[in-house]
Amino acid sequence: MKLFIRLSIAIFILASSFCFAAQHSRDYLNIALLFKEAAEYERAIEVLERARAQGFDERQDKHLAILYYLAGKSQKALNVLDRMPQKDWLAFLYLGLIYEDLGKTNKAKDAYLKTLELKNNSIALYRLAKIHYNKKSYRKAKQFFSQLIKLDPSIRLAYYYLGECFLKESDFERSYHYFSKAIKFYPQNRQLQKKLAISKKKLGKRFFAKRKKSKEKERKEVKLSAYIREEGIPMVRVGLVRGLERFSFRCGQDFIIKGKKRTFKGRADRFYTFVWSKKGIKLTDYKTNAVYRKFSAPIKIEAQTHPFYLLDVTYGKGDFWHKKIDRIYRGNLEIVAGSEGMNLINILSVEEYLYGVLPAEILPFVHSEALKAQAVAARTIAMRSKGRHRKEGFDFCNDVHCQVYQGLSVEKEKARAAVKETRGEVLLYEDNPIEAFYHSNCGGCLRSDMFGKRGYLVNKIDKAPSSSEVGIEDFSAYEEELWFKAVPRTFSSTKDSVFRWQRAYDAQDFMFIFGFALADLKEVVFLEEGDCFHHHKMQLETIRGTTQLVGDLKIRNFFDKLRSSAFKLEIKYSHKKVPQMLFFWGAGFGHGVGLSQKGAINMADQGFNYRQILRHYYPNTKLKKMY
Repeated sequence: MKLFIRLSIAIFILASSFCFAAQHSRDYLNIALLFKEAAEYERAIEVLERARAQGFDERQDKHLAILYYLAGKSQKALNVLDRMPQKDWLAFLYLGLIYEDLGKTNKAKDAYLKTLELKNNSIALYRLAKIHYNKKSYRKAKQFFSQLIKLDPSIRLAYYYLGECFLKESDFERSYHYFSKAIKFYPQNRQLQKKLAISKKKLGKRFFAKRKKSKEKERKEVKLSAYIREEGIPMVRVGLVRGLERFSFRCGQDFIIKGKKRTFKGRADRFYTFVWSKKGIKLTDYKTNAVYRKFSAPIKIEAQTHPFYLLDVTYGKGDFWHKKIDRIYRGNLEIVAGSEGMNLINILSVEEYLYGVLPAEILPFVHSEALKAQAVAARTIAMRSKGRHRKEGFDFCNDVHCQVYQGLSVEKEKARAAVKETRGEVLLYEDNPIEAFYHSNCGGCLRSDMFGKRGYLVNKIDKAPSSSEVGIEDFSAYEEELWFKAVPRTFSSTKDSVFRWQRAYDAQDFMFIFGFALADLKEVVFLEEGDCFHHHKMQLETIRGTTQLVGDLKIRNFFDKLRSSAFKLEIKYSHKKVPQMLFFWGAGFGHGVGLSQKGAINMADQGFNYRQILRHYYPNTKLKKMY
């Protein structure tokens, strides 16, 4: 609706033959970019061609060249950029894209390298990698795919292509490593399944037997030290894994297993395995599979002073941080019956729980005031969310749906200190713990609309207030374009990919991800936009029909797990109006509501204490010590 109104105004002005001569340079750009936003490239070009007739303007020329390129007129785009005496990183980036479209790959590579000298960006790295990959120069392709993952590990396709490069060079161990990562993202992709199977077969059974033996040796050497359990603090139940058919564990001391009717005394430092079937749950020997006891759920697994060591715990399913890894947990364990298997629960104090949340949610070596702000936010969520997964037998899960919790394995002293120094402190609004939403990076703008309006959530630019500040809702089309392609100064500003990110998908990529041709895409329509340019509702028209995407996560997940739903989309067409590439220009990492972790870190580095940070991100709240 917002775009429709803005576009209607643009059409009215255009029909008026630009009789408003004042400030015409910026006005022409605004109108052209409104047409660009609606993928009306030809009309946008018409506006800027009129502007050029009235005099040279470098900003207009750069955008005109971009529009020519997107409209499938790369030679015209090149003619415009060639005349520009000074080129910034963005001009060099599009110059590389233009040369690549014209088949001049050597010149394209030079332009991409020049843009990288000025600004590290995902599109240049990705296109350089793809050029070398398509030319079978796998050594160079590996170099740029690796740099791309280092810059933005959320670009999941890069793992697949790296696996391909290593496979082509007969480096089967590393091809297996990257294909194993990629298969977690694209489990149904048959092409990837075949490549993974090839790598596995080439490595042979002996390789995996040796790896397993090495891993078992490492597991035996893991030390489980005693600790003093926190007392007088509310207890919480954390769902670690759901639907388990089996899991293995050990404890650093003798422990007790209690079922409904039966008990079993487990021995220190001996591995055991629980196995589920529809007939019941069995406790077996880890090595021999000999059965020790049969149990009926719920089953309690209790120790006095030592933690439990669990094997192959899965977290981050589908995301770029997806892993299956061994973890150590404080407290006790409990097994409850789930619909598809066992639900494994960790029972411990909320403070001990936070020790394993903070290092999983924020870098544990950042400024202590930022860690304390995070500790208060995480504790507030825990106190507010108790019982969220009651039907499954626990309070909250261990993943991003609630909060990421990875147990004692990830604990760091600095993060523990932040929890201890804020012990019991919770944020209240109208005497109740708030939903203290937080995320990695707001992209420079905090939104308040995703989870419904609340008195402690605000829509504002993430910086100290200023009387001269223009609200983001009043941005012109040109200012909005700059917002995504520049690095505005805010508390959350960084040079890495969590603040400003890019994605590029060519026809090959699109087919791999979506399973149909990019050429079959007819139109993308943005139907609703929320705060901070986050898309709330959009529609894709293809020759197969219409797909409607509603909500932050559905939009992000559909396009291969974008970092956020705040983005500009550019569709590059051929001269025959066939889609050839998609470009995403995005801001932030996460939903953008509440505390921006990077903003909190930067505020702390600038001298703000954790109370001031919390007031900035959760205004109108009170900090209270609950215990």
